Amino acid sequence: MSRTRTARASKPLPEAEPEKRRAILHAAVRVFAEKGYHGCRIADVARAAGVAYGLVYHYFRNKEELLESVFAEQWAILINALRAIDEGPGTASEKIAGIFAFVFDVYKTAPAAVRVLILEVTRTPHSLRAGSTRETFEVAVQTVADIIRQGQRAGELRADLDPVAAAAAVLGALELSVSGMVVGLVPALSEQHVDRARRVVSDVVLRGLRVAA
Repeated sequence: MSRTRTARASKPLPEAEPEKRRAILHAAVRVFAEKGYHGCRIADVARAAGVAYGLVYHYFRNKEELLESVFAEQWAILINALRAIDEGPGTASEKIAGIFAFVFDVYKTAPAAVRVLILEVTRTPHSLRAGSTRETFEVAVQTVADIIRQGQRAGELRADLDPVAAAAAVLGALELSVSGMVVGLVPALSEQHVDRARRVVSDVVLRGLRVAA
């Protein structure tokens, strides 16, 4: 085999680069959750991702941009899930219950990511620049408000409720219940605990939204 062909064979494929970036982001989530944003270094992230120290800087200018990218990725996942639930089948109540199921399932499968989002977004200056912007929050609220309007048109949910205010209440209940699990106020030591919390919170929210029998 010629030297030219050997060099071409050993050169990383361009398609591999997004995978490296994702690996770094996922490692950053684990490190931020374990050590906290301010307690970790880029070297810690590189070590957890199994990549060279300099490769982290190839994709991210600094630690702040890395955290912002984590926020942006997680917000994108949430928004896409809300839209899929909104556009999918089911009654409004089933869709709202589906939102709670999705978020609580994320907590069960990726607690580190949820921990970073809940804790670091309140501790880190300028964190709202990435993903967690007013525009992103507005998309989330309006998507849930659309589900509530569907329920109101079907006579399933209370017509006297303002859809936007009700949507903000749904998302607020969701955020605070997950925050309670993160900080240890709401028991979440097992999947059974998490499922119990989901049932309680979604039941309380839906009881307030539904038309009285």
